Amino acid sequence: MHYQITPLDLNGHQFAVTLTLATKSAKQLTLKLPAWIPGSYMIRDFARNILDLHAEADGRQLPLRAVDKQTWQVDTQDASEITVSYQVYAFDLSVRSAYLDQYWGFFNNSSLCLAVAERTHEPVRLTLKLSEQCQHWRVATGIPRESGEAFLPGTFRADNYEALIDYPFLLGDLGIHEFIAGGIKHAFVTVGRNFADTERICGDLARICEHQIQLFNKQIPFDSYLFLTMVVGKGFGGLEHRNSTALLCSRRDLVSPGIRSTIDSDYRTFLSLCSHEYFHSWNIKTLKPKDFIPYRLDAEQYTRQLWFYEGVTSYFDDFVLHEAGLIDAPTYLSLVGDTLARVHRGAGVDRHTVADSSLQAWNRFYKQDENAPNAVVSYYAKGALIALCTDLLIRLKSHHKQTLAQCMAQFWTQFGATQSGTGDDSFADFLDAEYGINLKSFIERAVHTTDPLPVDELLAEFGVAVERKPSQDDNIFGGKPAAAPLPVALGAKFKASAQGLEVQVVFADEAAQSAGLSAQDRIIAVDGLQVTDSNMREVFERYQPGDVVKLHAFRRDELIELELIWQAPKRNNYLLSIDDKAKARSWLKL
Repeated sequence: MHYQITPLDLNGHQFAVTLTLATKSAKQLTLKLPAWIPGSYMIRDFARNILDLHAEADGRQLPLRAVDKQTWQVDTQDASEITVSYQVYAFDLSVRSAYLDQYWGFFNNSSLCLAVAERTHEPVRLTLKLSEQCQHWRVATGIPRESGEAFLPGTFRADNYEALIDYPFLLGDLGIHEFIAGGIKHAFVTVGRNFADTERICGDLARICEHQIQLFNKQIPFDSYLFLTMVVGKGFGGLEHRNSTALLCSRRDLVSPGIRSTIDSDYRTFLSLCSHEYFHSWNIKTLKPKDFIPYRLDAEQYTRQLWFYEGVTSYFDDFVLHEAGLIDAPTYLSLVGDTLARVHRGAGVDRHTVADSSLQAWNRFYKQDENAPNAVVSYYAKGALIALCTDLLIRLKSHHKQTLAQCMAQFWTQFGATQSGTGDDSFADFLDAEYGINLKSFIERAVHTTDPLPVDELLAEFGVAVERKPSQDDNIFGGKPAAAPLPVALGAKFKASAQGLEVQVVFADEAAQSAGLSAQDRIIAVDGLQVTDSNMREVFERYQPGDVVKLHAFRRDELIELELIWQAPKRNNYLLSIDDKAKARSWLKL
């Protein structure tokens, strides 16, 4: 089976794809495109972007019939070889699908390459050809190469269809910046206008990669690695692959030469994203749930284990930055405080378990609406807190002889290197069998109930105090002290609009909900005086908790009048500080 992909119509955002294959005497072949891509648990229906699909053999058209939204059957009419041709509309500027314009292109093969359903286990070849408009473009991909020079078009190979769709392609006037980590060649590849200090970024990425390679005892599941980075004015995203990651970042996230000597929050966010996706090379790409072996990409595929695969990874993404010396202990603790704030800002954490959040990622976590904070808990964020507690418990129960990192390395050896996959209880059973550390009851309670996690108590064992303080306002909360908290809280997130303050999220059982405000309402006046984003603080500062005010707002095009009773601001800032350095040194670098 041989695919050929060509950026055909740059202005029309279309790739041309042909698939040529021997029929092996099959009377009928079934063609399918995935409905979702591994790592992003939502039905995407990539097949909706296919145009002008047809099949031919020996110069004659073959009957081709749509079976469902992503499946077609081809009657081979006894031909020994057939060619399937089509175009794919590609204008999704994300890491999940495909994008093409006159400046650059990106694609996952899950968006472009139809699978032959009866033969997904067979090896395939792929040739990338550049049209006349983009002959000067370079090409970055991790797929094994058969022909052509590095970072140029050529022919590639994959062992089977599942491997084929795990190698994204980035095309354009690429910035290619190589570095070595763990004896392995890596490259930071960029497309899109940017002003990045690539030397510094490569140095920082090398420290992250080196640390993670050491963390997993130099068990490296790839021969080389690419950070494929699309740089835009505003954007964020990452998706892991077997020897690369696809990244989308804002221009400001990439540190510029001579401008920022320290790692500010924007650049730290980018490094954390890279750290997160790189850690996935072990924790989901090779070590994965049995539920995902093999992937079934035509419909939802359920697991209760995403809290582990995303949560543990989310714990280590920032912790590795700290361990590698890129952020200090106070900065790291502020990030833990921010995670605590995000988990607890809303009633979702009291209603939804991370096991159910994992299982229901398809229709709840990935399809969040204005009520999500009241209904959904993030298996990323709460999963990271469970991982934090697990790390601290392992250290305490082993008398500081073991850490979660050390356990993960051995766990990967047993379940990841062997590709045997994990069950819901595998990690707890492994800790007990391998180290005599019994965390079964803790993990069961943390994952399958909404009981509070013992974060404060465990941090205290490591010389870290947790203090809760009011946040700046309803829109700003996290792990840093507020400069000037408002005396009252609306109990709703809002943004400026042409007609006042547009309500985005109404938190359960707080002032806005009790008054009858809803998401998308636009507050225009408080006690008869106009309120805008610019004078909001001045208006809110007139009141104290318990004061009653009249609100005027628009709901759709209707003016409504409501009575609101101000509440005291919630203590939504979680401030972590070291109060015993001797204890803290057993976990943090001081």
